[in-house]
Formats: sequence, C-alpha cells, structure tokens
Amino acid sequence: MAKILGIILIGVYLVWFFTVQVVSVSTQEIHLIDNPKAEIHLTQREMHHTIKNVAEKEGWNTTEFKNNALIAEKTIQDNSMSVTITFSKSEFSISPENIDLQNAINSTLGI
Repeated sequence: MAKILGIILIGVYLVWFFTVQVVSVSTQEIHLIDNPKAEIHLTQREMHHTIKNVAEKEGWNTTEFKNNALIAEKTIQDNSMSVTITFSKSEFSISPENIDLQNAINSTLGI
C-alpha cells in the first residue's frame, strides 16, 4: 500500500513539475514578444513622423486620426485594407495586425 501511495505521489509531483515548467516557458515567450530587445527612444512627434513615412513608403495612404494614431489604407488590385496604428514614444501597435507593415516599421526603428 505504501509503494502504491509513493508511486501516486511521484506521479502527481511529476505532472505538477512539468505543468509549472510549461507555464514558465510560455510566460517567458510572451514576455519576449511584448518587450523587444531593442528599446525605442523617440519623441512622440518623431515616432509619428517615422511611422507615417514608413507606411507611405510601403504604399499605404495615411490619415491623421489622433495625436497618437494614424489610419492607414492600401489597395492591391481589388482588395482594400485598412489598419489603425497607435503609438507612443516607445512602442506602436497595428490593428488589425499587418505583419508586412509591422516588419517595415520595426526594421526602420531598428527592432
């Protein structure tokens, strides 16, 4: 009986241990995605100017939306797409996600 209880306790411990490890690795990956290695040190105005220039260079038409947001629109053949780019001095986000535009901005910012 003691051997069976010992085996069950070891099994429970192993399940717990691997669960903690998986959650820990997942949390680290999310943290790395949210906090890129390179930091951005620009003023709000410089960030706005950089994002606007990159978007236009990539063929997007930009419209001022707020002091921290731009609407970008692009048409390829008959397909039209639109994204909202919000930004601060140290970060930006694109909604809905557009990997090509995001990569172009990251590249220009040195991220």
